[in-house]
Amino acid sequence: MFNFRIINLANGDQIIDSSLKTSYDSLTAVQMQEYIEVDCQLGLMERQKRKEQREAAEHKRRLWRNPFYRLACAFGIAG
Repeated sequence: MFNFRIINLANGDQIIDSSLKTSYDSLTAVQMQEYIEVDCQLGLMERQKRKEQREAAEHKRRLWRNPFYRLACAFGIAG
């Protein structure tokens, strides 16, 4: 079961609704390939998002350990 549903709009666009689930048996072979591709892309996007969050947290940790940054924060220069 996919944890999203691709919804076709009247103007030909498609949106992904992550609040709905789609079962495998309700899809045709062509739709199954499309859902598999979208599932892979969503997985890659989630991995990239987690990586960026880890890097931002690491950067913030390193910045806070810098004594010049702490001094600038104490004087209200940095934030």
